[in-house]
Amino acid sequence: MIVEDVAQTIREQTSGLPDIKHKSSDPYLNIVKDDITIRNEMWSCTGLRKIHLETCKTNRLDVLHCVLFPDPSYKLPIFGCDIIANNRIVTAAIVDVSPVSGVNGNFYGGIKPICQRYMDFDFRELPAWADIFSPYCKFMRLREQSEQIMYIQLLEEYLKVYVRAVQNAEKSDDKDATYRRYEDQVYYCEQQKQNKKTETVLSAWFDSKWAKNYIHNVLFDSPKLLVGV
Repeated sequence: MIVEDVAQTIREQTSGLPDIKHKSSDPYLNIVKDDITIRNEMWSCTGLRKIHLETCKTNRLDVLHCVLFPDPSYKLPIFGCDIIANNRIVTAAIVDVSPVSGVNGNFYGGIKPICQRYMDFDFRELPAWADIFSPYCKFMRLREQSEQIMYIQLLEEYLKVYVRAVQNAEKSDDKDATYRRYEDQVYYCEQQKQNKKTETVLSAWFDSKWAKNYIHNVLFDSPKLLVGV
């Protein structure tokens, strides 16, 4: 249930992004095999090169993955959240706004007080590759219904701050700064690919070649570097 509640929260909060457009021709929009159903919803808008919401349902697991990738020409961080739930509890839930070059206290000043209000979770330790996350990253288990409600409230508050930043963002003419943000986003994608659990699960469901292609080209595709930057 939490996966669809979070997915709907993301849809509602992102609906007001500037010039938002759906990507309806992607071949990975709906993937069905045996008891596995994966749905990928993708948008773009002014300031964001890709908004990706993935939901997955099997007989044993519900999974949600969402990343809002900025256009490196805009001084914006990377929003992300993930949920893995079985029939009993949410074994993993994470939400963060990951930093990139030039994004500083002006943005995180709105995130910090939200983070400080949500401390009553069963927090988990981040993996070794997770240096891409901010100090305000929340990674936790959600055992109770009340914790799931708090997680959705936390995510919604983070997302509201992020959406306002996108709405107010202006395209930068600073090519060096744009290139640094491009490099930071490439690094973010490469670090996410170090999470071998994702590849292991997808390989078991489909096959290794399919899993690698999906991870590299759907989940964590690097931004294109514009000529002249």
